[in-house]
This record gives sequence, structure tokens and C-alpha cells, in this order.
Amino acid sequence: METVPVGPHGGTVRQAALHGALIICVSVGATLGLLTLGVLEAFAAPLITILIAVATVAMAMLFRLRRRLSRAAIAPETDPPAGEGIYASIVAAMPELILISRNGRIDYVNDSGIRMVGVASADILLARPVLDLVDAVTPREVRERIETALLAGEAVAPCEIWLARFDGAAVCVEACGVPMACQPDSLVLLTVRDISDHRRTEAALRRAKEQAELANRTRSQFLANMSHELRTPLNAIIGFSEIIADEAFGPTGQPLYTEYARDIRDGGRHLLTVINDILDYSKVEDGKMELYEDIGDIAEIIAASVRVVIGRAESADVRITQEIQENLPHVLADAMKLKQVLLNLLSNAVKFTARGGNVTVSAAVAPDGGLDVTVADTGIGMTKAEIAMALEPFTQIESDLSRRYEGTGLGLPITNSLVELHGGRLLIASTPSVGTRVTVHLPVSRILRQAAPSLAGR
Repeated sequence: METVPVGPHGGTVRQAALHGALIICVSVGATLGLLTLGVLEAFAAPLITILIAVATVAMAMLFRLRRRLSRAAIAPETDPPAGEGIYASIVAAMPELILISRNGRIDYVNDSGIRMVGVASADILLARPVLDLVDAVTPREVRERIETALLAGEAVAPCEIWLARFDGAAVCVEACGVPMACQPDSLVLLTVRDISDHRRTEAALRRAKEQAELANRTRSQFLANMSHELRTPLNAIIGFSEIIADEAFGPTGQPLYTEYARDIRDGGRHLLTVINDILDYSKVEDGKMELYEDIGDIAEIIAASVRVVIGRAESADVRITQEIQENLPHVLADAMKLKQVLLNLLSNAVKFTARGGNVTVSAAVAPDGGLDVTVADTGIGMTKAEIAMALEPFTQIESDLSRRYEGTGLGLPITNSLVELHGGRLLIASTPSVGTRVTVHLPVSRILRQAAPSLAGR
């Protein structure tokens, strides 16, 4: 026979029929027994049968209800909800220390917490004050704030504390807590995360930073001392060698001595240039280079720079020409540093241009309203990789021409830094064996409206 569910308790039609037949038989049997004994009259038999059936059903239902209530009462102790075991497994497996505080004492701690504290069993920790796990190196105000929150069952704001391990070591951790609804006890769920590795990394970085700053101060002090100790004797060497080379006090009597004096002078000047470059780059790198701004005429700055290198260009058989746009506006800049920029660019152009070559200096208003000053040559040129290398400090591009000249490799990096100090950009375009074009672009914020007299054709 097919069974069909008839209710939420899993009953079936067959079970209902059997229960009904049993109740009817019990009722009829009890009635017949009473009639046989002469206790009942015949006309009252049906009524008594019904009453007995109702009483039997009521007693059966009461017995069944009491059994269900008994099961429900012992269910939490014997049959926990299915999800509770899963949650307990998750908490036990978490890498953080999970702790439940009851009135300021440890009521529960997970396995990760047991390992973090360094004990063999949770029984050693249970019922201890939570503050026993906070090392004495933790600031007093932090300890008091945590203790107050735990006793009151309030949230513990995220804070850094030192966790006291049972082996005597201290671990830097980050702790926070949230209250748990429970009466009458004050329960707080604490989460503690080990951040000692992070703190060790921070300490290492801090020590490295301090060492770098100390090295930087030492270098700056050394360069400042070198500035005085080397420049002073060099100026004397250059000055006296110039007197001998120019035979200011009469002929030396030996032409070879005069030649040696010129070599001493040239070597001293080169060494002084190297020292100045190193000092200038050190100032730029340390952020100590300052601008002494004034209103200047860019055409005059260009002309003064050309006059300095014209002798060197003539000796190298390199022609320098100027193409200055008429009525150029004045600029707000440090004239000495702009002159240093142009001298570096002109010196490089002459240095890397073969005999018979040309160097052109031009200046014009840029399309964005700024000012462009360009130094173009017909020299050896560079590839893109070589341009990037030339902008690196203490780097030189090796070639047949560059090997004939010495230098620090700081000219272009210093030039780039000085241009950026003015808020401008250094633009380099170059082709090997064709030439190089370097443009100094000054922003529109450096340009003034009044115009300077044209110096074209100087």
C-alpha cells in the first residue's frame, strides 16, 4: 500500500487508520465490559463509548506532547546546531588570536592564540585576567583603556600592544574588540594580529634612512671643506701659472718653461671646473640650490655666454652663429644660472663638433607663450639610448671624439636640474653623425611683457 504524508510530523494514512481502529476497539471493549458487569444501562452505552474514545485520544496527545517537550529541553545539550561546529572550526583555524573576555577574564581562546602566547593548553589561560597577557612595555594608558572596556563590556578601539609570551618574549600585536550581547556578564570578543614582522621591517627602514641621512650630512660637510681646501690653492696655481705663461714680468728665457706654465694653467682650470661641477651637482641633489631671481634680457645672457666660449670655438675651428628673434620679452630668472646652462650646452656643442663644423644659438617665443633657447650643432650626435645615458650623472658616452676630452659627466645633468629649477624643460633631439639640438624651454610664468632690444647680428 502506498503511504502518503499527511502532516509536518511525517504521519501517513496507514498510521492514522491503525490509530483510529485501536481507539475504537478500546472504547467498544471498555463499554461492553461495563455492560457485562451491569454498571451501565443499554441506552447509555453509545455515549460512554464516545467519551472513552475522546479520553483515550486526549491522553495519547498529552503523552506525545510531553515527550516532544522533553526532547526540546535536552536538544541544545545533546544535538548542537549543524552550523555551530563549522563556526568553531573556522575560529580555531584563523591565524589571529581570538579571545573571549568575560568580566575581564579569559573565557575562550583559539588554537592560534595558544601558539601565539606559547602555552601547551588553553586550560592554562582560562579564567586568567586578560591584562596578564599584556606586557609591561605597553603604555600604561593603553593598558588602563583596555581594562576599562573589558570590565564594562564595551568595544576596544584598535591599538598596538606588546603581548607577553610565557617564554618571556614580547610580541608586537594589533588588538581590537567588539562587545557581545550577554546578560548579566560583560563579554567582549578580542582579535589580536601579530605585526612584529611589519615593525621589524619598519625599524630596519628607519635605521637605513638614518644611516643615509648621516652619510649625506658627512658628504655635504666633506664637499664644503673640499670647496675651501681645493679652490684656494687651485686659484693660486692658476694665477701664478698665468703670470708665467704671459711672461708678465719679462721673458722666462726658456720657451719650454712658458709652455709648461700654460699646461699648469690649463690643468688647474680643468680641475677647478671638475670641482665646481661636483659641488653644483651636490647642491642640486640636496635641494640646496637657490635661485636669485631678477628681470633679465635673454639676448644679453646669450651674448655673454657666447663671448666666453668663442675663443675655444675658434681654436677648434668651429663657427658659432646667433639667431635671436627681435623684441624678445624679458624673463624672470637667475641670470647666472641661465648663463651656466648656456655655457654647458655651448661647451658640449663645441667639444663634440669636428673642425669646420657649426654651432647655432637661437631664441624665440614658444607656441605656448613661453621662451625657447636652442643650441644646435653639426657634431657626432647621439642615439636615444645615449641621450638617456648622457642625462645620468657621472656618465660619459664613449666615442672616437669624446675620448679626447676629459670631464665628470655632470654637465648635462646639472643643466637639466637648473632648467627644472626654473620650472622649465630640457628637450634633446639628436641624430648620430648629423648633430644635436638641445632646447631650453622656459614656461610662460617666467615671461614678462616688456620687450628687450634686439641683439641679432652681434
